[in-house]
Amino acid sequence: MRILVADDHPLFREALRHVVADVRADAEFVEAADYADLLARTTEDERFDLILVDLMMPGGDEFNGLVTLRKRAPSTPVIVISSRTDRASIQRAIACGVAGYIPKSASKTVMAQAVRSVLAGDVYLPERGERARPAASERLTPRQYAVLEQLARGNSNRQIAADLGIEEITVKAHISAILRKLKVKNRLQAVVASRAFLELPPA
Repeated sequence: MRILVADDHPLFREALRHVVADVRADAEFVEAADYADLLARTTEDERFDLILVDLMMPGGDEFNGLVTLRKRAPSTPVIVISSRTDRASIQRAIACGVAGYIPKSASKTVMAQAVRSVLAGDVYLPERGERARPAASERLTPRQYAVLEQLARGNSNRQIAADLGIEEITVKAHISAILRKLKVKNRLQAVVASRAFLELPPA
């Protein structure tokens, strides 16, 4: 299993390697210290099973770097590691298509749990969001979270398709899956249900 660890602090990269190694003893690591290095390593010839990236790493311009990374490696699960724990940052990262968001203040046990969840195909959010989300088998994919976040903004299918760079028919398919997983009947009910695990303010 090939893991890309990207952080501008060598000691934190080392700590992340230890966390992942406890989860997967067969992990092989590649490191990057800034977004330029990170993007240079995410080429067609460099395939990874997981990418862990610091949101505030130099050269990334915050979320723009994350968007570029997701375009470079669309099929690779990405976990954001960040000192930011505000709701808006977490929501924006999920909207970019990441599979997990871990505060840098999290314990080694929590970080390992997050890595384990993402490698199992789940989406991991900080503890407050985790408690309110559906059971593992019913969790939304990163793309479905992005669509749901757009629904919560009141965007139309056409707007969602344009913002996420996908076809409108794909948006409809994602919405159908969201309604099924949240066990609701319409978009309004989905938005109401989403407030629990997207941590949206009351209407």
